[in-house]
Amino acid sequence: MHRTTSFWPPLSLLAGLLSASAVLVAGCSADREESPAANAAGAAPGAAAIPGIDPASRLDLDGGRVSVFSPAGWRRAPRSYDYLVRYQATPQVSYPSVVVLAADPPADITEVTADSQAAFVEAMASLLAEREGDNLTRPPAAASAGPHAGVEWAATGTAKLDRLPKQIERDCLAVVIDGRLYTVEAWALRGGLDDKARAAARAVAAALCIPSLEPLEGLPPLVPPSEPEAEPEAEPEAEPEADQAAPEPAPAA
Repeated sequence: MHRTTSFWPPLSLLAGLLSASAVLVAGCSADREESPAANAAGAAPGAAAIPGIDPASRLDLDGGRVSVFSPAGWRRAPRSYDYLVRYQATPQVSYPSVVVLAADPPADITEVTADSQAAFVEAMASLLAEREGDNLTRPPAAASAGPHAGVEWAATGTAKLDRLPKQIERDCLAVVIDGRLYTVEAWALRGGLDDKARAAARAVAAALCIPSLEPLEGLPPLVPPSEPEAEPEAEPEAEPEADQAAPEPAPAA
């Protein structure tokens, strides 16, 4: 498990903005015809409008509140209680990675628009000052990803790799969708966070959306590990009964 230990709720992309070719609305729909390939793959309508993501990788997470898509060419990492989902550039190497986290938004903010974005940035700045402290390397600022108005910042952190603590750098973008705060972070070992990882994280953030109405099975519930139950001891087999002697025939009259 890669558990971060130096930043706020296991929650939370500096890069040139990836432009979305359509404005998404509730249900991940767009004012355009969706591609048949995206539908066949089980992607939410409009997902193909976001460059840099795999439309076939959709997962409905956070109790079915949000649809999340993988960066194109990335692999989903093992599950953890520390985040909703984490993606790796390659299966063999843990970093760089893109992490999606969820929490309740600050100041009871349930929606962020162009008019309310400044208030969201202010609320997040106050929260991050308390939670991140000296870990902040770039202060919170207004940002956007696809249709979402949000806030971005950068910070350092600590994660375990091969059971040893490692210093990492994080590039973060937070947005509010349907009353929930979703933070997408690009993680890399110190000095290793490049534009490719930042762009992958921004693509994931841009594609976040409310699940469409079509049913789609997400990840199975994460059940806490428990001690395996002891197998019941086999009952000894009953000894075979001795053959009873056949009754003697009655004497003839």
